[in-house]
Amino acid sequence: MAGIEKITSAILADADKESAGIISAAEESAKKLIDKASQDCDSFLAAANDRLDKKLAGENKKTVSQCEQAERLILLETKQEIIDSMIVKAKAKLLILEKEDYFDNLLKLLEKQAQSEKGILLLNKKDLDRIPSDFSEKVNQVATKKGGLIDISQDTVDIDGGFILKYGNIEINSSFDALFDENKEELTDIVNNLLW
Repeated sequence: MAGIEKITSAILADADKESAGIISAAEESAKKLIDKASQDCDSFLAAANDRLDKKLAGENKKTVSQCEQAERLILLETKQEIIDSMIVKAKAKLLILEKEDYFDNLLKLLEKQAQSEKGILLLNKKDLDRIPSDFSEKVNQVATKKGGLIDISQDTVDIDGGFILKYGNIEINSSFDALFDENKEELTDIVNNLLW
């Protein structure tokens, strides 16, 4: 029996040795797989972080660009509001000029509009009620320089200031509203250059 025990002991010793080798090889293989998986995870994480950083940088750049564009738009709108306000104030200033200055401005405007024929000048009620006594004479001095004649109508028109000049079926709207509307771009450029 002692021989069987020796054989069994030798087989067990060989089995223990072989199983220790298998376990050691399996542990080494598992360690390599874990190291490889860890490296793969690190690479994947680094690539994901890189993609995320690039995407965030792109989104950040896009957001900054949109904010800058919105800022420029607000600035332009604010500038336009200021310019519009200045133009409205300029027109309002014309309407409150002293009587003599106001009607002198109408005469200057008439010099540009008068034609070489007979016309009718129409004013608003306020201006017709405060017309200077020599205004009709001055109007015709301007008209005769152009070879025409102008009568001031007792009918009134619904305008803020300025006048309407009629030659037959032709009507020249020289109200302040019409003149400011007609010259809005030029006035905007002038105010823009003055302010900025």
